[in-house]
Amino acid sequence: MRERRVSPAGRASMLRVASMLAPLLPSCFAAYPLHESATLHNDQGIERLAAGDLEGAAAAFRLALEYNNRFSEPYNNLALVEIRRGNLDEAEALLRRALLLNEDFAEAWTNLGYVRLRRGDAAEAVAAFEESIAIDPGQLDARYNLILALSELGELDEAWEQVLRLDVATPDDPAAQGLAAWIASRLGRHDEALGWATRALAADPAQPLANLAAGVTLLERGAADEAEPYLRAAEAGDLGPAASLSLGLALLRLGRWTESRAAFAAALEACPDLLPALVGAGTAAAGEGDLAAAREWLSRALEQDAVRGGLDAPTRAAAEELLASLGE
Repeated sequence: MRERRVSPAGRASMLRVASMLAPLLPSCFAAYPLHESATLHNDQGIERLAAGDLEGAAAAFRLALEYNNRFSEPYNNLALVEIRRGNLDEAEALLRRALLLNEDFAEAWTNLGYVRLRRGDAAEAVAAFEESIAIDPGQLDARYNLILALSELGELDEAWEQVLRLDVATPDDPAAQGLAAWIASRLGRHDEALGWATRALAADPAQPLANLAAGVTLLERGAADEAEPYLRAAEAGDLGPAASLSLGLALLRLGRWTESRAAFAAALEACPDLLPALVGAGTAAAGEGDLAAAREWLSRALEQDAVRGGLDAPTRAAAEELLASLGE
């Protein structure tokens, strides 16, 4: 049989095809399927985590990694276990490992932002949430927590822009509506705050942020008696010191000293240096006739304010006047 040779034109065509295929070779050789047991055990871990079995979930995720230690999802899921355990340093290390393997892992960026927010680093949390949303605008948890982080930084106008986008994405979500109510109340948009809160509470009467927003708005309007039930519902929703502080202020205006003092004490247990709660606790103690405690709380508040600020001028002046009236 006569040997068939490729013509010069044919060889040129082959070289062109070869040059086009060359860039594909590394990705083809680098990509390999996950071992089916890795995905199986990762799925088992997710089920156990949903059931609250943290120990079993961690075991399943680590077993998945034994089959493939370059599988990013189990690292992210192990981080969720550590977050629930309160081990934020370990959670962050796991999330960084997940992102090292897959820098476009939107959920891991969301969880990293949550860890940073839990640590009180709102600026770094914002960066992580924005990275998650840039990868996947449908990361609703990232957008929700981004709004909270922006609120903590005082960037309320930016938070409001994100509120409106969240409402478009989830128009029937009472949690999103409650968050909208809270940001509106922070902006002083009282009518809007009550409108959003009303929408949220119609769907979920226990929605914490909606109750807090409604209570704070009514309190700012001078209706402490109307604010009280909303603020009690907010305090039951585990919102930290904000709800207890606001409830204490409402009860203080109603002259219910003992109840007010207890609410301020709850706020201070969560945040010992919360200046408005220190002033409120001192005022309530004075109302009860416990002058020693009143002097202690008020002096502490004024000393800390002198060092780092935090009280507005009218509150500081009122605290100084009350302390002076209590004598030695």
